[in-house]
Amino acid sequence: MRSIRRRQLLKASASSFMLMPLLSSISTSAQAGTSDHALRIMIPSLPHFELVKQSLKHISATSNIPIEIDLFPYLDMRNIQLAELQKKQGKYDLIIMLAAWKTEFAAKKLLTNLSQEQKSGRLKIDDINDFVPAYLTVAGKVGGDKGYLDGPNAQLFALPLGTDTSILAYRSDIFQKYNWKAPVTYDELLALLPMIRKHEPNLIPLCSRGARGHQITHAWLLHFNAFGGEVFDKTWRPSVNNAAGLKAIDVLKAINATTPGGILDNLFADMGNAFISGNAAMYLDSSTVFGIINDPVKSMVQDKVAYDLHPKGTIYSAETGGFSIAVPRNTRAPARSLQLLASLTAKTSEKAMARKGGIPVRMSTLHDPELQNIFPEYAVLAKQLEYANPNWRPIIPEWASINEQILGILIHDAVAGLIPPTVALEQAEEKIKAVMKSSGRYKT
Repeated sequence: MRSIRRRQLLKASASSFMLMPLLSSISTSAQAGTSDHALRIMIPSLPHFELVKQSLKHISATSNIPIEIDLFPYLDMRNIQLAELQKKQGKYDLIIMLAAWKTEFAAKKLLTNLSQEQKSGRLKIDDINDFVPAYLTVAGKVGGDKGYLDGPNAQLFALPLGTDTSILAYRSDIFQKYNWKAPVTYDELLALLPMIRKHEPNLIPLCSRGARGHQITHAWLLHFNAFGGEVFDKTWRPSVNNAAGLKAIDVLKAINATTPGGILDNLFADMGNAFISGNAAMYLDSSTVFGIINDPVKSMVQDKVAYDLHPKGTIYSAETGGFSIAVPRNTRAPARSLQLLASLTAKTSEKAMARKGGIPVRMSTLHDPELQNIFPEYAVLAKQLEYANPNWRPIIPEWASINEQILGILIHDAVAGLIPPTVALEQAEEKIKAVMKSSGRYKT
């Protein structure tokens, strides 16, 4: 059985976090008395970050560096971080944040400019070119193309940590039973939904998030991008009321119609729980699903899952998002915070966490022979990252309200059948234009 083999490999691999060689500068700084307060870090209460927490505890125990960790639900963190980071002196020395917040936080001058710290020599990032390029862009680059992509003027404000892309997971045992193939295109994906419903009526054909607000916008964007959609054109005019936008709603309506009880109350955690509990045949969302599928305690399907690329609409595309790690500008210990950032994101740190099921964000981790042997899904992930799109959603300050209060409401109503999709997207464009005009995006 694959899970038995995986556990044997995990047991045979390094079982402790090998971070000590990277901690000498932090320890020296602490011993020199540059700052005697504990380093305080905010992290989300999600499964992957339990490994980050273990890593931080190891650092603290082996280097005599006091570290305090605050856990919060990830959707609560933005308001807490905004409040703390705008104080003259905050209580956090490192924060893990959603990548979607980077541009807003950088514009408000709340984050340490890591490019400047690198240039000065105060920050030594372990082989920065080893990070997955799309992840490095989406996690922390600000000031390039569109203000949030790479480019000549881009500056780095955060590093990838818990960053992800979209991936297709499916029940290999069910697919083998009926001789089905993993869907390569959206046409094949949509054709499978009623087939699964007919032959396996107790299974959700494709689990999906879909709750009002952020959740359904995320689900819609996954499909919108695959059909070549971008939320804005080059002049910041919204471009959602088009073939790609309508097709993405059609996809969500098909998923909703074949899901017992529908998807319109589902959160991200709901879809993951449905899949690992054996109640769904397919999953199409964040690659962080690897961790919960491989969980030997909670997962009922770890021996029964295969992976493939996010299906093709008119193009191959995949989301990029998740989390990044940054140093607040108002940290009380800037030097030690930068050193801890470098240690936590170094190659050896990542590989130690990856051996325990952590999320890889470096190319060297994805292509490590030992880790590929433990996690064969890395091969699919590496291929998927060739299509990862840092521009799958606009990471601009206006996005929070557009995401939650405009698209997240109107798309939800369209999928629920309360409003025609064309009307929903027409209204969305008008409302988005008003937001962009109010923020000063339009000169005339």
